[in-house]
Amino acid sequence: MNAEDMIGMLAELERIRELTLDLIEQQTPQLRPVPPDESCGTERTVFELLLGARRAVLGNPAAARRVHDVLVAEGRRFATTPDGTQLRDALMASEAVENLRRVWEALSLSVLDGPAAPNAAPNAWADLLADIAMGHDLDDSILASMRPEGFA
Repeated sequence: MNAEDMIGMLAELERIRELTLDLIEQQTPQLRPVPPDESCGTERTVFELLLGARRAVLGNPAAARRVHDVLVAEGRRFATTPDGTQLRDALMASEAVENLRRVWEALSLSVLDGPAAPNAAPNAWADLLADIAMGHDLDDSILASMRPEGFA
């Protein structure tokens, strides 16, 4: 295989990834909430940023999982230091952290949690994709617990 063939294959994989994301968004309109009434402004900017982040997580779950794991490991490492312990204790009492957790769960659909092979998409992502592809009538309590409210 030469370089041109490899580049062509990578371009085709990117096209397939984009089509898959488009299909997921079409089949699950709950993942694409109605934008705020404001046509511009901070609220609209935050809305677009969060949707872009969700698309990035769903579009490249293996890379998103690696970033997630690095951030979690660094947070745990920092929590063992005196400054980290102090910050952790302050954050545990903060309502903002609970709000951030809710945003993260809605953004990532919790597909970065749980087991995953190294350099592979998390198992929960594959389960979510299979659920979307196979239908919404699955009785799976694990998947049900990962879905945001209103997600079939």
